[in-house]
Amino acid sequence: MTGPIEPTVVWLTWRQLFARRRLLLAAAFSLAPLLIAIVFRVTAADVDASSGAFLLTLLREVVIGTELPIAAVVFGTTAFGGEIDDGTLVYLLVKPIARWRVVVSKYLVAVACTFAVMIPAVVLPWLLVRNAELPAAVPLAFGAGALGGALIYCALFVMLGLTIRRALVVGLMYVIGVEIVLAREVAGIRSLSIRELALSITSWIGGPSVPFSGSVVTLATVWVMGTLILLGSVAYSMRRLTRYEVAERL
Repeated sequence: MTGPIEPTVVWLTWRQLFARRRLLLAAAFSLAPLLIAIVFRVTAADVDASSGAFLLTLLREVVIGTELPIAAVVFGTTAFGGEIDDGTLVYLLVKPIARWRVVVSKYLVAVACTFAVMIPAVVLPWLLVRNAELPAAVPLAFGAGALGGALIYCALFVMLGLTIRRALVVGLMYVIGVEIVLAREVAGIRSLSIRELALSITSWIGGPSVPFSGSVVTLATVWVMGTLILLGSVAYSMRRLTRYEVAERL
């Protein structure tokens, strides 16, 4: 029985997303929080007393709040966007592969790439500044939040890359305008923010180990809005690719 994942599509997409130049940029992006933690370790007057607040702020604002959506928008929009721009998508679609399997395969690769960048960004700073106030529950909780956010973000951005041109630019505008600015200032938009959904997962998994000074959306909102965004985006991507006419592109 054929599964939902096409190994050939997975391999090709992985190579495309982690091309040499993009791989170096992803590595630098992934290690940026560690560099910030090193500067803190060297310059802080009392590392033990302030490491808890520093690490939680770093993981919340830099890793989940900034790096996660940017990584997702790059990998998500590029999963299809590059092949559409250079016209090579038609060569994939003429293969005897169900188009819904192409969407699922590329989506899962985008999620894996995004999460792979997030793992060092979460774990390495914790290893550097950890103390009794920062148990292993902290990286576990933020890792779970990053995975949940990657699942939803990539579904949205894969759909965007398959639907419009300049998807990367539009995706970055969404991240800056909605996720970084409006969702932090306008309470009504917070329930639509994938960043807030990821932080709610983090808070739920971590419990008292990851206290947040600001409010996050309820867990019920996470399940409802997260499921709607994820399934709606993936379903529309499948529909969009199914209606993609190869003959018109040749």
